[in-house]
Amino acid sequence: MQNTDVYQVQALTRGPKFHFKAYYDMQPWDASGRYFLCMASDFQDHPPAPGDRLTIGVVDLASREFQPVAQTTAWNFQQGCMPHWLSEREIIFNDIINGECHSFVLDMDSRAKTRFSMPIQALSHAKGIAASLNYARWGEWRPGYGYAGLKDPFAGQNCPPQDAVYIIDLTTGKTRPVVTMAEVAARTSDLDARRGAPMHLCHLIFNPDGTRLAGLARMWCPHLAGQVRQVKVNIDGAVPERRHCLWVVNSDGTGLDIIVSDGLVSHATWRDCEHILFWGSGSPGEAPAYYLYNVTDKTREVIGAGYLTVDGHMSYHRNRRWLLTDTYPDGNRFRTLKIYDIEKDREIILGKFHAPDDLKGELRCDLHPCWNRDYTQVAIDSIHAQGQRQVYVVETGDLNEIRNYACHR
Repeated sequence: MQNTDVYQVQALTRGPKFHFKAYYDMQPWDASGRYFLCMASDFQDHPPAPGDRLTIGVVDLASREFQPVAQTTAWNFQQGCMPHWLSEREIIFNDIINGECHSFVLDMDSRAKTRFSMPIQALSHAKGIAASLNYARWGEWRPGYGYAGLKDPFAGQNCPPQDAVYIIDLTTGKTRPVVTMAEVAARTSDLDARRGAPMHLCHLIFNPDGTRLAGLARMWCPHLAGQVRQVKVNIDGAVPERRHCLWVVNSDGTGLDIIVSDGLVSHATWRDCEHILFWGSGSPGEAPAYYLYNVTDKTREVIGAGYLTVDGHMSYHRNRRWLLTDTYPDGNRFRTLKIYDIEKDREIILGKFHAPDDLKGELRCDLHPCWNRDYTQVAIDSIHAQGQRQVYVVETGDLNEIRNYACHR
């Protein structure tokens, strides 16, 4: 690990088990700031097999002790079991029962569980809804994101029109489709040489007020690989054979719009209810960058062209001036954690964390940085210490008092 003296890095978890938090767009701190939601695995050297169990728990930040609260067999090393804080003493996560994937609400005090008919992928506290998708299909076409032990009901179909993203009402448990694969395909792949290619839906995120849902559709098109701009391949799968679509739809199912129809899209985050930031390109021949897209007037602009030059997992500070992100390993196997100052066009390096090369592909340990609730700390996953996957917290303090900048101009 390399970091400055300014930004203290502390281990939040320790062995012998391996620990990691949820995805970069999910808040692991509870409302009080006392408990940190994360997961513990008995291994990290092979993908989960059907029946392998993951422990869900919280770290008491007063004692630094991990307290187990539940187990699940629906998990992977990139997103875990999608655990979210639902309320002050409730969490929601995915599990597999009799070969079917569900989401469960757990009361932390009574340990009582409530089951929903579908798993969750994204959550909107503002609307009291969650979004769900087909994890079996996602895992088949992008290993590392699905759950072992599930069967795709549309297996063998390249573009099943019935496959859909669903909305779950977290009060009633009722579900409804919000966008189908056929609807996305009709606006993208059915219009060109991608028609009929294997397709899957993935990576869902609500905007802050829950009125819009964004997601990706990815298509496997080896016959079109030669048309793609040859850029450095990132670990998230930006290979020439894969085409990408970024779509957005209103949470009531109206207003489906295609933001990127046929380019590269890796990760995204909402800046506010009208703007979404993504790493990618608008066409196969365009250089990728951090693009900020206005979903209302359909304009876009590049953010941080001099600094944000590679893919990362990004999220905004609440004041929208600071953008937290990371990188994949460089030539020396270091992942960089940084904050980009949008107002002054400069970046702050919080640390560089070594990633041993024995954990790659779906076993990799991305930093997946996220802010705490008052934006004074950043949580990451890392394997820089003895190659063990653990959770760390980086102290940023008041960003208005930042003292060191790493400038490249």
